Amino acid sequence: MQTVIATIKPRHLNNILSGHKNIEIRKTCPKCFPFRVLCCESQSGGEVKGEFICNRAMRAFPEDFPDLVRDACVSMDDAIAYADGKKLYFWFVSSVKKYPPHHLNISECGLKRPPQSWQYFKE
Repeated sequence: MQTVIATIKPRHLNNILSGHKNIEIRKTCPKCFPFRVLCCESQSGGEVKGEFICNRAMRAFPEDFPDLVRDACVSMDDAIAYADGKKLYFWFVSSVKKYPPHHLNISECGLKRPPQSWQYFKE
């Protein structure tokens, strides 16, 4: 299974780890499914706080699927602004694992800084 590292804002990551957020919205998506996502919290100095599995993704305009936007825990206005007139990928979140504090840092993954959005990870 392919692994990616994704940088996620603290409030969104907390919603994923607590089970409230079932969809992650991104502008791009890996090609092969399923893939594992290591979740690096932005503004944490590169700490990886957990992981999830994405078994599938859907590409669509956010305004066409308000239920997906709701499950992503973002407002429709924010999703439309983020999309900037383009389709977005809705990554379906499953098999969430929360890591204990200071379990893994991106430097231990061979990275010097967290990715801008996400990147492939070679274990």
